[in-house]
Amino acid sequence: MSSEDLTLTEWVSEDIDTDLSTYEIEVLVEYLGQVEAWQSIHTLRNRKVVTRQFCEWLDGRKTLFEVDKRTVKRWMTYLLNDGYAPRSVRQKTYALSAMYRELEDWNEVPENPIEQIDEIEKLSQTRLDEHTDRQYLTIEEYETLVDACDTLRDTLVIQLLWNTGVRVQEAVSITEDAIDRENRSIEVETIKGNKFESSKTRTVYYKRSFGRTLRRWLDEGGRNRYLGANNGDDEGHLLVTREAPTMFVNRVTEIVRKVADEAGIQTELYVDQSGRPRNRIVGHLFRKSYGVHRTKNGMPIAYLTELMGHSDMEITREHYLKFREDDIQEAERTYAPGV
Repeated sequence: MSSEDLTLTEWVSEDIDTDLSTYEIEVLVEYLGQVEAWQSIHTLRNRKVVTRQFCEWLDGRKTLFEVDKRTVKRWMTYLLNDGYAPRSVRQKTYALSAMYRELEDWNEVPENPIEQIDEIEKLSQTRLDEHTDRQYLTIEEYETLVDACDTLRDTLVIQLLWNTGVRVQEAVSITEDAIDRENRSIEVETIKGNKFESSKTRTVYYKRSFGRTLRRWLDEGGRNRYLGANNGDDEGHLLVTREAPTMFVNRVTEIVRKVADEAGIQTELYVDQSGRPRNRIVGHLFRKSYGVHRTKNGMPIAYLTELMGHSDMEITREHYLKFREDDIQEAERTYAPGV
């Protein structure tokens, strides 16, 4: 039986490997029950993971109701020393803070101990940040990737991600009827937290070079070669495979990795906690490149936020506009007054 098949009471009692008091179990079950009722399944999974990690680390040091600022900072230090990226530690700490806000409202604790920790905002780096100072593709790198594509479908995938800045999950959901070739635009269903937002769409645009690739793919038989036995089940998706009427996210990931390897510009940044190598050039890097290059060319951040499907400009600014030092230096020389 998986952990998701257990009731919340069973999960807290059996899956958290530490001795919690009966009352602590009751409080955790009530809190997670509220998360389950009011939040997404993704949020519930995240809160369960953080709850388990914190309780197992706490393991008798204090009860949940005795936790103070020093205790939380010791846990954060433990996570950092255990190899978690600073931004991951920040996200876990914020998730824990959500629980302690509830406990404070319920008068189970005198205050939320995490609100007293000023250092949380400093934890903004990802593991990628730690291993590279350039979180985007240069124009030359993109052109090298296109040249390395050995099939029309690979070219289509690389150009689509570069031209539109869509998330990989959004890319595989694009259908032919969402493409307006006269206006060179695509209507995209926006996702948030790995879930599509109901009735939330945005329009993205592409250049003439991608329009020529689209014509070869849609009008000159490129797409039809991949329909195969699924021709009768054609759902009209732009990206298809011979095995399914739509391309899966992991297939896009494989294409990006393969093309980068063949182009000779792939870099292994680090090995994660599961022992898997993490590469620099992945699907999401195209999305970051989209934001950086448009900002460098003068696009106002308000427009970029709309095009990228973010809920507010702070998300765009914080996560997608990471510039190199030489970019900043060049901008200063361009925009500084002449006297």
